Amino acid sequence: MANASTILKAAGAVVATTVTILGALRDNPQLSDGLNATINKIKTATNSENPKIRFDGKLTAIEACADAVEENFPDASEPDSWRALTKTLRMRGELAWSANDGASRKKAMKALTAEATEVLRQVNEHLVSLAKPPSLSDGGGTQA
Repeated sequence: MANASTILKAAGAVVATTVTILGALRDNPQLSDGLNATINKIKTATNSENPKIRFDGKLTAIEACADAVEENFPDASEPDSWRALTKTLRMRGELAWSANDGASRKKAMKALTAEATEVLRQVNEHLVSLAKPPSLSDGGGTQA
């Protein structure tokens, strides 16, 4: 089983990547205000001792990425699936939080946070691929 500090460091790195990517996207004046508020919420959530707040912060990051991709790439289909995953995780998180206490709550939230972190990692990978110039993402350019 992985060390708790290792898991937290990995999850923190994923959230930090999301904040960096969102920071780059906020150069778009139409997205700037909303992304600034979202980035501040994410930073606050990652510094929280409350596992529910950290979990919600990751879900907020996924939703912010979905909004940013939808705004900048209207033909992208991924934002809808990200929102569906977020909705499912949020519902499961609410159930886990309210139906458990103590060690069982902590274990349930840890598992859900790991799932949210994995979704966020996948979202980040997709954001990076969207940010690449077409000549880099199509295998090196056009062929004659």
